[in-house]
Amino acid sequence: MYTLSIVQIYLLYKLNYFLCYTIYMDHSDINMSRIKTYQSGMAQSTAHRLLNRVINSLLEPYGLTSAQWFMIGHIYDAGADGVKLTDLMNVLDTKLPFITNSINLLESRGIVHKTAHPTDNRIKLVTIRPGYRKQIDKIEAHVRDGLRQRLYKNDHITREELSTYITVIYKMIGATKE
Repeated sequence: MYTLSIVQIYLLYKLNYFLCYTIYMDHSDINMSRIKTYQSGMAQSTAHRLLNRVINSLLEPYGLTSAQWFMIGHIYDAGADGVKLTDLMNVLDTKLPFITNSINLLESRGIVHKTAHPTDNRIKLVTIRPGYRKQIDKIEAHVRDGLRQRLYKNDHITREELSTYITVIYKMIGATKE
C-alpha cells in the first residue's frame, strides 16, 4: 500500500487551498470545470516551493533538507530489512546518482548504513543506524508540530477538513495505481 507522509499531504492540501482561495476566493461554490490545467500547474509549482521552504526551515536545526528527510523516513519505515537504493529511487521518482550521493552523505553523518544484499552483492540495502532512530522520532514530532501550527492555526484548516482531504488523496492514489 502506498502511504503519504504529512509533508505530501500538506503539499496537496496547499494546492487545494491555492486553487480555492486565490483563484476563486469563494471556496464554497467552485466550478471545477473552470480551473484550467495551467492554473493547476502553477498552483502545484507554487505549493511545492512554499512547502519546501516550510519543511526545510523546520529541518534546519537538524541539518537536513526535505529530500534527505523523505529518504530517511522511507528507510525508517522499512525497518531492519532496509531499502534497496533502486527502490528508494523509484519511490522518490529521482535518479540513482542523486540517491547514491544523498545516501553517501547521510552515511558519512552516521544516520544510515549501507550493506550488500544477502544474496546479490550488486544490490545495496540502506538501513537507519540504531542510534539515530530516537532522533527520527524527535524530528518527526518537531516537523509535525510545525505543520500543525501552520495548517490549523495559521491557515485555519480544521482537522476534519484535513481528514477529508487525506481520504480523497488516498482514493486518487488508488485509482492511479490500477
